[in-house]
Formats: sequence, C-alpha cells, structure tokens
Amino acid sequence: MKNTFMVAMAFMLLAACSRPHIPSVTPFVSAQTNSSQESILLGHRPIAVLQAPAYKSWYEQSYQSYIGDTASIAQLRPLLRKKRIDVFLGSWCGDSRREVPRLLHILHDAGMDTASVHLIFVDNNRERYKQSPQHEERGLNIHHVPTIIVYAPDKELGRIVEAPEISLEKDLLAILKKENYLPRYKAVNEWLRNEKLYEAENGTAISEKTVAVLKPLCRHSGEFNTLGYVLLAAKEYQRAIRVFKLNTLFYPADPNVYDSLADAYIASGQKEQAIKTYEKLLQLKPGDAATSQKIAAIKNQG
Repeated sequence: MKNTFMVAMAFMLLAACSRPHIPSVTPFVSAQTNSSQESILLGHRPIAVLQAPAYKSWYEQSYQSYIGDTASIAQLRPLLRKKRIDVFLGSWCGDSRREVPRLLHILHDAGMDTASVHLIFVDNNRERYKQSPQHEERGLNIHHVPTIIVYAPDKELGRIVEAPEISLEKDLLAILKKENYLPRYKAVNEWLRNEKLYEAENGTAISEKTVAVLKPLCRHSGEFNTLGYVLLAAKEYQRAIRVFKLNTLFYPADPNVYDSLADAYIASGQKEQAIKTYEKLLQLKPGDAATSQKIAAIKNQG
C-alpha cells in the first residue's frame, strides 16, 4: 500500500511539473459565443477540430490555396525534429484564419509530427480577452494572435506574432537557426522584456528616455492599446494603467488613448483619475457627447 501511495504521489508531482509546458485539453462547448454571437473555439483543441462545419470553409481555403516555398521547407525538415510548436490563436481572428492553416500546411510538408503541434484557442470577449479557459496563455505575454512559439524541447527559441516578417517558412528558419529574428510589435515586445527594468529605473513615472527608445518602434496606437486591454482582462490593473499611460505619451493627440486609460482607471476604482482623463479627452475632442455622458455617469455614482 505504501509503495502504491508513493508511486501515485510521484505521478502527481510529475504531472504538476509538466503543466506549464504541456497545454492541457480544455473542454469546448459548441454553444460558446462571443459578443458578435459567433460560435468560437476555446482552449487546447486538436487540429482535427478545424474540420468542424463552423470552421472548415476558412481553414480549407487558406490551407489549400497556400503554395509553400519548397526550398525553405526542405531546410525546415531536419530542423523541426524534436521541436514543439504552441500556437495561440482565435477562431474569430482574421490573422489566425489566414496564418495558422498556412503554418499547418508547411509543417505537414516538412514532415513534422502533428502531436508536437498544440493549438490553444483564446477568447475575444472583452472580460476574457486573449484568454483560454485554463489560462495556458498566462505568463507567456500573448498580446496579438496568432502567436506561434517554437520550443526545443521546453525552452522557447522564438515566436512569430500575428504574421511573419518575411514568410512563415523563412521566419521559422531564422528562429530554428537561432538567427537574430525579431517578430512584429517590436515596441510591445521590448517593453514586456524589460518592464521591470523600466519600473526600477523610473518608479511610477515614465521617463522621456523610455518614450524615446520605444516610440520609434511603434507603428500605431493600437499596439499598446491591445496590450493594455489584455492586461485589463487579466485584472492586472496597475500594469494596464502604465501601458495606457505610455500610449498617451506616444500619441498625445489621439483621443482614443485617453478613453482607454479612463477605462483602466474605472476598472481599478479610480474614479477621480478617470474623470481627469476624460476631461483631457474633451480638450482634444470638444463637445464629445459620449465622453460627457461618461463623466456624468461617474459623478452620479457618488
């Protein structure tokens, strides 16, 4: 009996240790819908689920129409051995619908074992934004989808974010050859890599140096705005506020970045700060009725 107990405990500890590395299979409820009333996939699902009627048309269209770079795929074949690829995607997301079937086509042609490819579907409902039901995304800085992460075997070699820089084949080759590959959203990724260093250097403030380093890497205000809402959905309020504040320094003439920052203040219970932020928005957009109504609603709450 004692030996049986010890074996069971060892098995439980092994399972617990492997949990951060191997996605768990989460239940898919076919009636799950998003705010647009679409049926969406959630959690770690087998590739075969993409053949279900709700997803088959876009999956097959993208898969079958893609013509891969045969020379690059031939180079990928030996490099993919003993590798694992985790893909965070949204069945609701146009970029995921385009890139993930193409990726699977490439991996099939390169002879990769599909058991080493994990699809983890995330939500687009605002309160669960970019989250899986069992939170396989936690700690991985998933901010845009698809995010394609290459492991060897459990160490991340690199990732493709949203879309390739050159092509899926060439981007994968760069990652597998350990070249100096940087995915899209360079400013966001730089911030996330060094967030604690920036905080240690600047405290609660955001220095001009930080803005000077990151702003040239930004393409548009939506990059940090998306990250802010991912953090907000995860209830990481102070991190979200910091990101939205940073975005107001990048794009001080954009009313939308102040609206997002006010959302974060409201979510964290900082009503006075939300009002001040809306008032800043009104300076940029005088007479905006929707913003005036939001201010009135906060004041009426007491």
